[in-house]
Amino acid sequence: MAAWIRCSRGRLVYTGRITRAPLTAWTKTPEGHGALMKAASRIRFSFIGKTRAAARRLWRQLVDATSDSGVADAIDLEVQAYLPRLGEMAFMEGLPRGGIDLRRLAVVPTVLLNGAAYSAIAKRLSDQPAFAALEAGDPVKEFFITTLIGEMEAAVAGARPSAGAPLTADGDWVSVGLNTSFVWRVPVFTAPPWNGHHYLLEVTREPITRALRKAVAAKIETFEASLQGLSRADRNDILRRARSAA
Repeated sequence: MAAWIRCSRGRLVYTGRITRAPLTAWTKTPEGHGALMKAASRIRFSFIGKTRAAARRLWRQLVDATSDSGVADAIDLEVQAYLPRLGEMAFMEGLPRGGIDLRRLAVVPTVLLNGAAYSAIAKRLSDQPAFAALEAGDPVKEFFITTLIGEMEAAVAGARPSAGAPLTADGDWVSVGLNTSFVWRVPVFTAPPWNGHHYLLEVTREPITRALRKAVAAKIETFEASLQGLSRADRNDILRRARSAA
């Protein structure tokens, strides 16, 4: 299946095209099915059936909205902002952090990154008439935004950031490791879990040597072991302190 987002030379790039499979899968969930049935109820008659006609209509409207130049530009800006936002979060209060050869190493939970991305994307797209006018309303908008974030997550995971192949967050930080499974919080209702975290290494004038790469890998292993010992309350407290200081 074609990706909405790809990672090229360490940067996330919006391809400008969305695929239908995620929407089809969403309409089989309770929330998506409810939105589809509501759309079908507004159709008086269709030779192919109201449900199929409603699914086609939802897809067509989503394609038209994302083809709008204002919407496409807004998406592109937020895709470009995804990794740099990590650098801004490296200083959040309460995050696990350590040091390696006078460089700081910080752990940034993915749920914090994606939560901030969700708010920013929702705000930017709400200013675009073509997106705001989607007939299915908030459910399909939420589906689109969470899917877009999921595509960015997948593109980053596919790049497999490491000390040997870091992903640039901003001028001061690079992602040198990615955990995709650590559970920071239990999601409420149908919210995505957004598990895992990034390891951000501070950028200095000194190059990342082989010795430093080994030291980073060892430090990450130590972090992974220690994070497993955090209680649910400890994890929630880390997220709370980081959010309150944002």
